Amino acid sequence: MTKQQGHIRFGVTARRNHPIKIRYFKHLNKMFPDNRNHINAKGDFFVYAQLRANSKGSKYSVVFISKGWSISVRVYSPFFQKGDLLKIPHIFVSKSNSEHGYVSLCLYKNNFGHAEFRFGDRLDTTIIAWTKEWLYFYEIFLITGRWYGNGEHPQ
Repeated sequence: MTKQQGHIRFGVTARRNHPIKIRYFKHLNKMFPDNRNHINAKGDFFVYAQLRANSKGSKYSVVFISKGWSISVRVYSPFFQKGDLLKIPHIFVSKSNSEHGYVSLCLYKNNFGHAEFRFGDRLDTTIIAWTKEWLYFYEIFLITGRWYGNGEHPQ
């Protein structure tokens, strides 16, 4: 017997939940149309976007990536310098992203120690809103040198 919660079915195979990934791709592709957006047969996708923290903020190139049952967010900027990446809070740093000028955002862990996002949640009120919030706090961080956002970053 599977446990149902809303429109997500837990305890079933990935193939049965595949429509959620397709729905995510269609939603993101409609919000951020780009000829580079694509989805493969497994439902893994890349969606390219231009986002601002607010109407007066800088514009950032963002990529929403779904692989397996997670969604990650990469932000590209010419301002990300190799040496400065270690100082930016709430990102994951690897050799690959420092060489290619992007950061992978840490968006999912809150002060209670559990993930706030569950596959099946709305993207506009979770991943997209959290990315804009990260950009907002990042711009304040560039000015003040202090991170005012909340959450905790895993060690």
